[in-house]
Amino acid sequence: MEKEMQTEPSYIYEVFVQRDHLDPMMHVGSLLAPTDELALQLARENFTRREQIIQIWVVQRTHVHSSAEADFHAREMDRSYREVSGYTENGRLWRMFKEKEITLEEIVRYVEQKKQSKDDLRREGNHES
Repeated sequence: MEKEMQTEPSYIYEVFVQRDHLDPMMHVGSLLAPTDELALQLARENFTRREQIIQIWVVQRTHVHSSAEADFHAREMDRSYREVSGYTENGRLWRMFKEKEITLEEIVRYVEQKKQSKDDLRREGNHES
């Protein structure tokens, strides 16, 4: 008669290593193990084989806390002026203003309308999700 093997529940562990004293801990992968000690041993065997490391951490994925809100990383203010795509539009509006083809009030109105349409699109996208 064959004995039934009892299998322990396995947990997903995230593995972090530090390659040098000046380097931060870096996430290098995940693994499946039933205990913390076995997870550490498996991490050493799998993630330190090719290069020297200073330190290794294993953390159960259930112990990692992450943001659940979709808007957590959303921008507080519009910073499109920092994006490269906005430079050509700003240059065009500035040239028109210097050549007196457009007034400052028209530029402000244009920018506000553009911002309003972006906000409307963002709200529509959030309602569909």
